Amino acid sequence: MLVRTEGIVLRSMPYKETTRLVTLYTRELGKLTVIAKGGQSVKSRFGSTLQVMSHVQAVIFSRPTRSIQVLSDCSHITVYSKIADHLEKLAVGQRICELVLLITEEGQRSSEIFQLFVNVLAALNDSKAHPLTLKLYFQLRFTEFLGFAPAFTKESVEQIDTSGGYLLLDDGTMTVDVQDQQNAVYASRGVLRAFAILNRSEFNVILKLQLTDKQYKELNELTHKFMRYHMPDIFSFRGQKIMDQLLETNKS
Repeated sequence: MLVRTEGIVLRSMPYKETTRLVTLYTRELGKLTVIAKGGQSVKSRFGSTLQVMSHVQAVIFSRPTRSIQVLSDCSHITVYSKIADHLEKLAVGQRICELVLLITEEGQRSSEIFQLFVNVLAALNDSKAHPLTLKLYFQLRFTEFLGFAPAFTKESVEQIDTSGGYLLLDDGTMTVDVQDQQNAVYASRGVLRAFAILNRSEFNVILKLQLTDKQYKELNELTHKFMRYHMPDIFSFRGQKIMDQLLETNKS
């Protein structure tokens, strides 16, 4: 059966002499792995559509009995040309693809995750928003689909004063005082409010978020600790370290 679906390339690697093995996250079929016959060839009909972060229309020859399907045709829907020209954007885009690749299950379908994915990549390419804002926004919105979204209230955020407060890692609530600091992370008021904005605000508000380099670093560490607490075996990604090094190199 031929299936036509919109997708984002998460991973693309050589497989045998002229073939590529490609993992897509698609709107209709979720995450799946396909074989692109001839995709390794210089004169491949697939061209640049098999590159990571490509937003494509894929035609897949699918059989329920196969774990790996066959890519029949592939064409660009959107070309994110500006991401490749910007080191920070490139690092963030690759990191987002890594998150989807490692966290989602094969065959897991979510139109909401797919739309979040497309929205963030488009903003990364076209908007003036800080790339790290988009990465953190993507990570925290992803927690809704994973079942551990932060459970803070508007009132608890408003209670944080100039002395700062704590994010409780087990449920993502916020408080000005804790009895057990082992599962709580201290952060400044500005960073806790930014954490709340990334979780609950509309996308157009997120795009306007402006923080200092110090606040971005603190917010990145806070978000990383929260994600790692809930996914200890997954979230210690090598790609995170590489991305942090790239971002630091670009600032120097």
